[in-house]
Amino acid sequence: GKSVLSGGLDALEFIGKTTMNVLAESDPGFKRTKTLMARTVSLSQLLREAKEKEKQRRAQQVTVERTAHYGLLFDEFQGLSHLEALEILSNESEAQIQSHLATLDGEQLETVKNDLIAIKEIFVPKELDDEVVKVQKDMGEEFVSMLTELLFELHVAATPDKLNKARKKAHEWLEEASLFTPVNIEEELNEKPEEPGEEKTQKDNKIDSDKMEVDKSKTVEEIYMLSIASLAEVTARCIEQLHKVAELILHGQEVEKTAQDQAKVLTNLTSAMCNEVSSLSKKFSDSVTAAGSNMKAEVLTPIINSVLLEGCNSTTYIQDAFQLLLPVLQISHIQTSCSKAHE
Repeated sequence: GKSVLSGGLDALEFIGKTTMNVLAESDPGFKRTKTLMARTVSLSQLLREAKEKEKQRRAQQVTVERTAHYGLLFDEFQGLSHLEALEILSNESEAQIQSHLATLDGEQLETVKNDLIAIKEIFVPKELDDEVVKVQKDMGEEFVSMLTELLFELHVAATPDKLNKARKKAHEWLEEASLFTPVNIEEELNEKPEEPGEEKTQKDNKIDSDKMEVDKSKTVEEIYMLSIASLAEVTARCIEQLHKVAELILHGQEVEKTAQDQAKVLTNLTSAMCNEVSSLSKKFSDSVTAAGSNMKAEVLTPIINSVLLEGCNSTTYIQDAFQLLLPVLQISHIQTSCSKAHE
């Protein structure tokens, strides 16, 4: 009877697995998942779907808790809107490029193709030396002047006011967070004089200890929420800056710089943005570590990892937005070349 039962269960398991495989392969939802995994959809669509799922999950929750969700905050700061607008500009530019190439042939076609390839090569990510990365990440306040200088080099009327404001706010939050670490709180408690003749019982000490633990947890949670909000806002402002640059290149005044020179400047601009966001996430993770120094590792580690992960995601979003600028610069080069030919 035992062998019959185990044999029957094995058979059911095999049939169940086979059935699920057949259903999965024929299910449109499964195909759509494979499509997403192949990254054939736009970044903004992935972010929007993640945001909608989070909204649905929150709607189903009975208790209302203050939680930080990167996707929702990124959308609140109009990051998603600017990313979608940049994707539209990029797709329109790509369509115009293909349309223009279809009208050319022979040597003229080869010349234009070579020009477009030369611009594309500048957009290929390059590995940087560790020393170079370290120097870039230690820029601090120089980031503001560097950003302004790079935008000026592009010869487009774009100013980084919103991005600088978001960055300044993030660093102010970091300074504020450093004032509320457990070390500072303990110092404040130690400074409070006790009433003469008053002796604390073991029970009182336990209550104070529990209260202290709650304060620490709350501080860690607050710093975590500030870090996610800061990363979402700064990243959104970076995407907005790149979107505005794309619009000015396409529809702004005529510029003296070549598309290749603009591509080099934009590469440096994107690199500076990514380094700033990466530096922010590291500083916030350090603040969370300091605030939760007496918390259990299994509780604190996921929070720190979450901050660092969102920092990596932020740099990925900025780099992907930078890649969307490639068709914009290419069509700008074609339009400029055509104008010079007519003249």
